[in-house]
Amino acid sequence: MKKISLLLASFILCVTFGYGQEIVTAWTFDGLTGTNTGASGTEKVVSANSEWGAGTFYADGTNGSDNLSNEAGPEINAFAGTTMNDPRTTTDASKAIAIANSSANGKSVVFKFSMTGFQNLQLSYAERGTATGFTTETWSYSTDGTSFTVAETVTGTNQTNSNFVLREVTFTATELNDAAVVYIKLTVDGATNATGNNRIDNVVFRANMAGPDIYPPYITSAEVVDSNMVSLHFNEDCALSSVTNVSNYSFDNGSTVSAVTGSGNVVNVTVTPAFDNGVPFNMFVQGVEDLAGNAMLPDTFSLVYGVPDENICADIATLRSKLDFSGHDANVQDAVVYKLTGSVTVTATAAYNNQKILQDETGAILVFDQANKLGNLMVGYEISGIYCTLTNYFGFLELVPTQTYESLDDYYSVVDPMVISLSQLNDNNFMIDHQAELIELDNVTITSTGNFAKLNRYDLSQNGVSAPALYPYFQDADYLTTPPTPIPTGVAQNITGINFATSKIGSSNFDFRYYIVPRSVDDMTGMSSVPDYGKMRISVYPNPTVDFVTVNDVEATDVEIYDINGKKIATQSMQNTNMVSLQGMSAGNYFLRLLNDSELVGTAVVVKR
Repeated sequence: MKKISLLLASFILCVTFGYGQEIVTAWTFDGLTGTNTGASGTEKVVSANSEWGAGTFYADGTNGSDNLSNEAGPEINAFAGTTMNDPRTTTDASKAIAIANSSANGKSVVFKFSMTGFQNLQLSYAERGTATGFTTETWSYSTDGTSFTVAETVTGTNQTNSNFVLREVTFTATELNDAAVVYIKLTVDGATNATGNNRIDNVVFRANMAGPDIYPPYITSAEVVDSNMVSLHFNEDCALSSVTNVSNYSFDNGSTVSAVTGSGNVVNVTVTPAFDNGVPFNMFVQGVEDLAGNAMLPDTFSLVYGVPDENICADIATLRSKLDFSGHDANVQDAVVYKLTGSVTVTATAAYNNQKILQDETGAILVFDQANKLGNLMVGYEISGIYCTLTNYFGFLELVPTQTYESLDDYYSVVDPMVISLSQLNDNNFMIDHQAELIELDNVTITSTGNFAKLNRYDLSQNGVSAPALYPYFQDADYLTTPPTPIPTGVAQNITGINFATSKIGSSNFDFRYYIVPRSVDDMTGMSSVPDYGKMRISVYPNPTVDFVTVNDVEATDVEIYDINGKKIATQSMQNTNMVSLQGMSAGNYFLRLLNDSELVGTAVVVKR
């Protein structure tokens, strides 16, 4: 019986390799000549052609990959390999690719190849790690090399055994079938020092030849949408007549099927009476056919609607009490699903793993949203109804969403930072009670010199107290630029940021401590607060838009445009026009703040494509 975690944690059906699958492309890495000497001159493996079929491996910053080229300690090179999963008749254990160094946490390599003439992509590979190597390997896919969707995350990688183990991943996305180009990304995380590594060898992509469909459909995921509905996702489009046949679905909790609707590969099953909150039940599915008339094998799913009362949390403080995160030397992931019912405000966003910070009157928490369940939230958004699991990431508590939020309560909430001293920031016992909250250090001086760089730490001084407490964790912050931004050394100023805790910075590990993480340049110039957007929301059109929106509801002389972090990026005059230009701006969400002779007269959110 398969287990589906509460309210859809997406379930990917693992299919045994077979059904006449052929090798599309493969990498054995035996032609590599690099060695793990640890010297700065070690050969970096940044590109490698496949040994079977046409394909290229990238680790150079192109095609969705990261540039793995840390000279202080190689982030990618060649290690001794294995014969496991070698597709050749004469095997060779010569070389394996090795992703190494904790500075590579969160970074990716990409395999690019064609699926023309193939369908139902499968991946197998040999993998082994070290005790300080990566704890997660996330596989995602794309057809454009830009927008990637997570397929599967391998946790608890083989860190304690000197032997390789076999890993298998199924890609159920139909858009990969017969695609001219596909990009398969491997993202690693969790290494604790520069010597940690994971070896990957004999990466083999197999698929079925495109042609007559002789394979039965199967369900890739099941989601309890609400108290009366379950949504099923099949790996392919199914015949409407068999999809809507109510006799193909049954339950063991007394619920009966009242209606079934379907479109393509998505089937919605409505039941009566409603599911009881927090009470598990089983769903049985059989007989559904694909468009070629192949019938699925009978399948069973264990589901739960909602969460038990003891897992419902009215505020962040209650949610934070559910998991012990006092351990600083482990990445502990909890499978229990909780529901956060109270309204919380977004105080920060980051592109890396779609991270956000949520805060209410009782506390704050970092959102690790790798699957982008919560979507593109902006600073100032107030949301409620969040289903999630919790993770102790080496002493820092993380919220992992399992589905989207239930409601958007407000677009323009403002959170005032808690003003603290550098002495308090140095006090773990004090700061643990305010983990992830928005904080402010007044009249503090940056004593480090040079330029800002990613994953480094910088010295602060205040009233005779010094500490390496400034940390650019949000790697897409606007002060981490090319060319680099000079550090405002020796200038007394107010700094606002997120209270962040870690011992994992770059390729080095420091003692566990708390840091202030500025979200933007404005956070270091006293202009950090999200502006008072007010509640005067107006409609603009078209929305979404490409270049311009039209405003007809108010009389305005100027418009201020803010990005998702609450930073003002433009001011435009609206004298003699009712149009606002977004030309030259990146795709995403923006706040508009309309003024009439400096008086706020309207606000809007615009989506630019």
